Amino acid sequence: MPIATASYEITNWHIDRVFRRAGMVLQTIITDEYTIEYWDNESNDKPVILAVHGFGAKAKYQWYKQLSVLRSDYRVVIPNLMYFGKTRPHKERYRVCDQVEMVQHFIEHLKIKKYTLLGASYGGLISAELAIKYPEQVERLILVDAAMKYLYEDDTARVCAFFEVETIDDLFVPAKPDGLKLLYHASIGKDALAPPTVTLRRFHEELYQGTFKEKRELVKDLLAIRETYAKHIYSYKVPVHLIWGDLDVLIPPDRAVRLRDHIGGDTTLDIIKKGGHMPNMNQPRIFNDLLVKYLGQK
Repeated sequence: MPIATASYEITNWHIDRVFRRAGMVLQTIITDEYTIEYWDNESNDKPVILAVHGFGAKAKYQWYKQLSVLRSDYRVVIPNLMYFGKTRPHKERYRVCDQVEMVQHFIEHLKIKKYTLLGASYGGLISAELAIKYPEQVERLILVDAAMKYLYEDDTARVCAFFEVETIDDLFVPAKPDGLKLLYHASIGKDALAPPTVTLRRFHEELYQGTFKEKRELVKDLLAIRETYAKHIYSYKVPVHLIWGDLDVLIPPDRAVRLRDHIGGDTTLDIIKKGGHMPNMNQPRIFNDLLVKYLGQK
């Protein structure tokens, strides 16, 4: 077996094993508007946590390190957003608000009435908007390095310069497997040891084959509406908790402080030392301890 294939298979075997041990089942629903792929441990007698992934990869690769602390006490539901995994709209839809409506459609289809909402990065923005639009169903909101409110045009130039790419599309939707190293560094930290290119070829095929154009359209929309979302007022009647990595280059932790102050009310913030843009991935022990502590608060 070629090295690239072997490494890819081993990684997926490990993650799939984590999901199986947590009782997570991969399922697909098809409605008039969408095909939606999602993971669900189907613990229907337990409170629900809905986890919304960020932009870099599909849900499976972003939340598996949290399953060990959630599986016993919660029904864990993890959908893939549109153009991630096998989730697709039945007509072209690229806006953030389209993702919000897809998630809401999904929730209604599963007949989930109340849940804790956990969203990271791009998924954090979608979660924040979902909780604003449908406040009656969200019991708690947890946002992880959320791509919302305080993002500026010069941030794009700063990030491109830092990662030495010509456009932000090249970082978030790389045309070649080598580009996944940069995306890995953006998520985990620039000093993190990324997998070798030979291994990344299979992951690049999985993540972008058939959805490369669509994912670039998602990035284009996100940049186009940045100023619109910067004007949004985020106010919630439920507890909000922010978790941020102190080494986040994409959305620095000073934005988390501003976001906490903006939301006000019952909003708390934890900044994880040596945490990257996805601290749930590169500092999972600390992240999980904070998550369990927060969920245990009444």
